[in-house]
Order: sequence, then structure tokens, then C-alpha cells
Amino acid sequence: MTGNATTILPNDKPQIITTRLLNAPRDLVWKVLSSPEHLKHFWGPDGFTNTFKSFAFETDGESRFTMHGPDGTNYPNRIIYRTLDAPRFMRWEHDNGGEGDFDHKFVGEIELYEEGNKTRIELRVIEPNMESRDNIAKYAIEGGKQNLDRMAAYLAPLANDKNRFVIERVFNVSQERLYNSCVVASEIIKWFAPKGTTILAAKQDLKPGGIFHYGTASADGSETWGVVHYKEISPFSRVVYAQHFSNKNGEIAHHPMAPTWPLQMINCFEFIAEGPTQTRLKITSVYAGIDDTEAATFHAAHDGMRGGWAGYLDGLQNFLSQG
Repeated sequence: MTGNATTILPNDKPQIITTRLLNAPRDLVWKVLSSPEHLKHFWGPDGFTNTFKSFAFETDGESRFTMHGPDGTNYPNRIIYRTLDAPRFMRWEHDNGGEGDFDHKFVGEIELYEEGNKTRIELRVIEPNMESRDNIAKYAIEGGKQNLDRMAAYLAPLANDKNRFVIERVFNVSQERLYNSCVVASEIIKWFAPKGTTILAAKQDLKPGGIFHYGTASADGSETWGVVHYKEISPFSRVVYAQHFSNKNGEIAHHPMAPTWPLQMINCFEFIAEGPTQTRLKITSVYAGIDDTEAATFHAAHDGMRGGWAGYLDGLQNFLSQG
């Protein structure tokens, strides 16, 4: 999956170092890292949520929170901040605070570097020895990348509201009915095709880390392909995924008619029950990349996106009205 976070395992020290360029100024990055009201939305790998019990962002201050995994497992966490040098550097000690069965003890560091109007974040997990580092790396490498990519998607609209596009519509169906129509492949293919096109194929693995690969054909025979990488699935309320154009084999590609269109968008579908047979669908698209040309293309496209999504939602309405 396209992402901008990278990880290295140094040969000479027991660390896991993950870095990413964020499209946000350093003061804003520090702000979201120093408040539970922000952290709860992005801290942890894909699909995780957080509940904070306490938060003391000060030298030797202690914070406790529980990470909720996508499979329902709870992971208690305690961090004690040892060094805070705003807005540049923080260092903390981590364990489970004596709660739960999983107790991962390590030292964490975050360092923020200004790069113009952007910020490079370096997240370091420091283990007691190389053996411990290599054991935890089996899941910490991908988890660290996902964490910083989630952070980028959260920060982007805070840095510039044009990095976010939102459209909403209310449908007179139950939350579960609307969710299935928008998420399950066998339902999607019945309505999710622009006027004058047909669905060529749809292959789906509906789980965090899974994909949805699909194609459409127009009357002149031209084909358009796309691939989705699922990041979060909460039946029947919320789905978050990375959206890409692709080729027939599912390999990520540029927009066939707009080469400066973002290679990746983060889309969120929220299904908000407003009654037993009425549900609001809120669709949010976020550009979380670092390419200024892609960002400008996305910013300028909002009116066209509104018309395009309205057409899709009209098709969804027609499909749902058929019973």
C-alpha cells in the first residue's frame, strides 16, 4: 500500500526508527502529540482506538490509556514523560502500569524537524537489547508506519481545511442496510458505476489490511481500475480505506486522465443512525500526502467531486428504492 512512512533497524543499537514527512507545521504537530483529545484519534496501528484515563504532559508526568484492538482486545498502557523540549523533542518510558497480561517495556522518543512548512517526525522505539528489538519488530515495524500514516491523515485537514472534502446525505433505510450497500462487494456492483459504464470485475477481502479491486468499462471500451486498501472496519458504523487508481493487476497507478491527481486518498464512510429506518451517510476524503502539486489538484477539484459523488449517491438512492 502506498504510504510515506519508512522504518529502519540500525545494526549498532536496539532501536526501531520510523520516520515520515508530515504536511503540517511543527507547532501543530507538537500540539496534537500533547493532547489526549487529539491523540485518541490516531495513536496506534490501523483499526485501533484509545481511551485515556489520565494525561499529565509534563516532565515526570504519568499518562494512562487503553488501546482497543480491532479484534476487541484491550491493551493497557502507561507512559511517564522524562524529557519534554517543546516543540522539538520528547522522551518517555512505557509499560502497562501493572494492568493486563501484555507488558512491553521500552523507551520512546519523538523528534520533530522543520522542513519548510512541513515537519519530519522521527519515532524511536528503544529496546533493552537487540534480541528484544528483533522480537518486537515482527509487528512494531508495520505498526509504526501505520501510526504515522494515520497521524498524517488526521493532521492534514487541521493544517489546511482544503485537504478535506465532505459530502452527506440521509437515506430512508436502516444503518445495517446502508452499510451493506456501501461496503459489501456484491451490493456495491449493483449501483457503484458512473452513468454509461459497467462494472468489469470486483474482488474483495473485507478486513483491515484487505483489498477491494474493481474495474469499470465505458461505452467506447476504455477501462478504469481502482484498488482500495482497508484500514478500519467497524460494522455497521464506519469504514476507513486508502483509495487508489490502479491497473488491471491491482498495481497502484496515476489517474488515467489527470496525472497530478493524488496517488492516494484516505476515505471514511460513516453510517449515522437517525432512527430505525433513517441513516445519514457522511463521506470524507482526505489528502494526507506531501506533494504540493497533488494537493493543489485536490483543492481545486472539490466542486467537481461534489457533482461526481452526488451522481454516485443518486445511483445508491435508486438502488435502495428498489427494495
